[in-house]
Order: sequence, then C-alpha cells, then structure tokens
Amino acid sequence: MSRPLPSWLASLGWTALAVATLVIATACFWVDLPEPRGALAIDRATYTQGEDPPQQVMLPHTVPRFGTPPAAARYQTSFDLAAVPETTLYLYVPVVSEEMSITLNGQPLFDSGAQTVASPLANTATLILLPQPMLAAGRNDISLSFYAGPLILARYMPRLYVGSEAQLLPNFRLRVFVQERLRTIALGAQFVIGIGVLFAYFYRPRDPLFSWLAALVVLASTVALGLFTGFQPEGNAWPTIVTLAPAVGFVLMGVALAQINAPPPRAFRGVVIAGTAILVASVLSGALTSRTLIAAISLPTMIAGFVAGCGITAYGALHQRNTESRLLLAPFVLTAWFGARDMCVSVGLIDGSILVSVYGRLLLLAALTALLMRRLAVSLDQLDQANENLQQKLAAREAELAVLHRQERLEGAQRVREQERQRLTHDLHDGISGHLVSIIAMAERSDTGARTIEQAAREALDDLRLVIYSLELGDRELPLALANFRERLVPQLQRIGVTLDWSTAKLPDVSGVTPGNALTVLRILQEAITNALKHGPARNIRIRGDATGDGRAAIMVENDGSPFTGTGRGHGLENMRRRARELQGELRIEPIAEGTRLTLLLPTALPDVQDESAKAATA
Repeated sequence: MSRPLPSWLASLGWTALAVATLVIATACFWVDLPEPRGALAIDRATYTQGEDPPQQVMLPHTVPRFGTPPAAARYQTSFDLAAVPETTLYLYVPVVSEEMSITLNGQPLFDSGAQTVASPLANTATLILLPQPMLAAGRNDISLSFYAGPLILARYMPRLYVGSEAQLLPNFRLRVFVQERLRTIALGAQFVIGIGVLFAYFYRPRDPLFSWLAALVVLASTVALGLFTGFQPEGNAWPTIVTLAPAVGFVLMGVALAQINAPPPRAFRGVVIAGTAILVASVLSGALTSRTLIAAISLPTMIAGFVAGCGITAYGALHQRNTESRLLLAPFVLTAWFGARDMCVSVGLIDGSILVSVYGRLLLLAALTALLMRRLAVSLDQLDQANENLQQKLAAREAELAVLHRQERLEGAQRVREQERQRLTHDLHDGISGHLVSIIAMAERSDTGARTIEQAAREALDDLRLVIYSLELGDRELPLALANFRERLVPQLQRIGVTLDWSTAKLPDVSGVTPGNALTVLRILQEAITNALKHGPARNIRIRGDATGDGRAAIMVENDGSPFTGTGRGHGLENMRRRARELQGELRIEPIAEGTRLTLLLPTALPDVQDESAKAATA
C-alpha cells in the first residue's frame, strides 16, 4: 500500500511545478533555435504582393492574412561574393510552409511544387545547393516567389543564409529534428497515449471522466492529423478539420468538470454535438465558404474552451484542493497558452517560426495519462486495503471457527465418552449382573460348595476389572490393553495349572482404539480362553500376534484341548462373531493337530463401535 508524501515534500513539489510552468510558458517567446555560425545572413529584402508597390522589409518578415485578399508575393534580395568560391555553397531557408519557387541571377533554382503544403504544422527547413556556374563574383540576386492561396495563415519569411555545408548543416539538422521529426514523434506519442485512454474507456464506459477523455482523444487526434498532413486548401477537407476545433475546447471543459466530480449535464453534450454538426454541415454544403470566417469562429472558440477548462481546473486545484486538479492545472494552462500564442503567430500578430501547440497537446495527454495511472494506483490501493480488511476478517472468522471446532471436538469427545459409558454400563449390567445372579443362585443352593461360589465371584471381579481398565485406554494402545490382560491372566491360569505362551511383538500398529472396541477385543479373547478351559479341557494355551498378507492384524489363540467340532449349543461363539463384526473384523475357529485355533482378524484402523451400532440400528 502506498504511503502519502510528507507535507513539506509535497509543498516543494507543487512549488517546483508552478515555477516550471511559468518558465515553459515564457520560453516560447525568448527561446529560439541558434543561427548558423560563420554563414552569410540575408536580413533585408524587397517585398511585392500583387499590384501593391514594392517595399523594403527586414527579415524575418510576417504578412498578416486577415483583411488581405490572397495574392501572389515575391521577395527579392541579394548577397555579395568577392569571388566564386571553390567550395560548394548552399542557400538555407529555415522555414517553408507554402509553395515556393526560387531563382538565382534570373535562373530557376528551386520549385517546391506539391512537395510543400500550406499547413500550420507542416512547415519545414530547406537546404538548396547553389551550383557554381550560376554564381557570380560580386552581387548575386535571389528571388523567392509564393503562390496565391485561399488560406488565412500569415506568411512568414525567415532570414536566409548562404554558406558551406559545414556552416549550415548542423542548424539544418536541428531544424529538421525540431520541426519535422520531433513533431512526428509527438504526434505518434499522442496516438499511443490516445489508444491507452480509449482502452481505459472501453473497460469503464460508465465513468464520465473516461467518456469525455475518449471524445477528447478522438477529436484532438483528428484535428492534429488533419493539420499535420496539410490537407490541400482546395475542396472542403481543410475547413472541415478546422470546424472540429471548437468541439475540442468544449470537450476539454467536459474533462475538467468530470475530473472535479461535477459531470456536465446532458444538455451540454447536446450543445457540443449539435454545434459541431452544424458547422461541419455548413462547410460540406457550401453555405460557409469563407476561410477567414471559419477560422474566426473555430479557433477563438477552441481557445475559449481551453481557457474555461483552465478556470475549472484552477477552481478544483485551489478551492477544492484536489490533487488531480493540481496535476492537470499546469498542462491545461500551457495548452491554452500555446494555443493562443500559435493562433497569434498564424495570423501574424506575433512573429514566430515554430508552432508549439503540438507539444502542448502532448504534455496535456501525458498529464491525462498520469491522471489515469494515479487513479489506477488509487484503485489498487483500495483493492489492497479491501484485501487486507478481508484477510483480517477471514483470520478472525478462522479463529472463531477454530474455537468452534475445538468446542465441537470437545463436545464430540464428551458425547463419545458418554456413549462409551452407556455401553460399558450395559456391559457391566450384562456381564457383572449375570455373574452376581449366578453367585446368588449358588449361595441359595445348599449343595453348592464354597469353592464354586468363590470361582463365580472371581469371574465377576475379573469382568469388572476388565471393564474399568478399558476406560483408561487411548488410540493405538491395543498392545497396552493386551499386556494388561496378560498380567491378570497369568496368575489365574497358574492357579489351575495351565501354561500360557504369549507373543504379540509382531502385531501391527492398530489405530482407532477406543475404550469400547478395546473392551470388545478383550472380551473375545476372554471368551476364547474360557472356552478353551471349559470345553478342552486345555492344559496349554498359546497366544500370538501377527500381520496377515492382506494387511490386517491377527490375534491367534491356540489350545491343546479337544479339537473344535462346530457342534456347540451355547451363545458364546455367536457373541464372539458378533463382536468381531462390530469391529469390521472376522473370527475363524478351526481344529488343529493338537487342539483348536481361534483367529481374530482386525483392520489396522478400527471403527467406532458406537457409530457402527447406531448405523446398524438405523438401518
């Protein structure tokens, strides 16, 4: 996210911008291209226009066109040579904007013909070779003739220079660069910037600023292209281009208003469109044919629009303290100032050889591009801020969800423990109560011995211990449950003379161990050992843990009692199979050479017995 500049640095920047604007505004009056060094300057001539008498003029010379009917004109001047030089001489004309022919000592020297067109933006410099046979020792007469044309532009005749290539070429190249190449570069840059503005408008057509900018780009580029290419005065092309100039000024006012968030009303747009259409239609239909009148209407109106745009922008910069208005104020002022200056130069009120409006327009479009980039940067800052706020809200929400998740896990764990308690309570009821009922029944029968009652009581106590111990087990603690079961089993078997061989080291890791399914596994093993002692009767019991080829855990209980025949009538075996199915396991009983083998196959990830029971009940 961008940070604002310190106030002192911002003030320094605005001050520097104001000073630079003042310097640039005055530079067009006192800055000019240097004259050729060492060359012979011709600054006097005799000027003749039409049937008017000749007059002596100083070069450069400007002839206003307002109120003057178009007529052919001629400048006659001369230069002296002590002798015809051996080196090649050239005649240098810094500015040529009309069709012109030149004679040297009465012989044709140069004729621009159609190569030069009368356009305020098409003036150029000309370097003409002076052939040695045409030169003479002493006085050499030069005559420059201009053709009459229906234009309102002032005729400008610069100083002429005679000299060698080394003396004239540097200044000629500089003139060509400034008056032709730099102007072409500026026009190309104007089109490139204009394309960027149009793309911005296509992405945001509903934004008033972008719509006015798009209209400004189209109109200004059309006018600049028409003036640059120098449409021939014959026909209606050039006057039609000039009639678009007022629309440029009015559209610039629309840009200034939209920029300070005061979009002009629709009636203003209607006036701009209707006024431009009327002017263009008048020219195309022939109702308005006077070039002087067209220029008198169009150019001042355009300058007035520029001045009004400057006033609106100044209001936004000074009164509203709008940053964007401050950025645009200098380009707006310079554009209006350059336009007024060039209009005065074109009609002959001010002497000048270079028109600078094209550079002012380029400066204005560059400032508008900077405005668009600033708005893009502001939009990105707002997007970053919104993203940061969203991330903060998301982090806060995630924290809330984490708290809720922990609470839900705790509540889920509590529900699981409650379900385990209920199930274990049922087991206690089913197991311990059955043992107690048996003890009570044996105690009531007088023929039952104390030994038998003691055995039943011990079985009830073992069952109770088995249930209570299973409550303390956690996940992956099946080996711990088996080890504890073994510790309680060994003394019992030793009292009755039964040998126990125990090895569960190869038993794979089993996850999902809960008190409920651990108790289920231990009850299956307890029932298997009880059956081995009861139905065997077994004297040796062997328990092994191992992994199967299909990735399951296997607990095998082998005894040396009677081989299993599958003809038992009790419910013990069926209860064992049911318990194995609850664990998604499998129970296998098979006879072996020395007795019976019971194999309990379990998955390596045990299910929640309570959940499976609930699903089964629901089904």
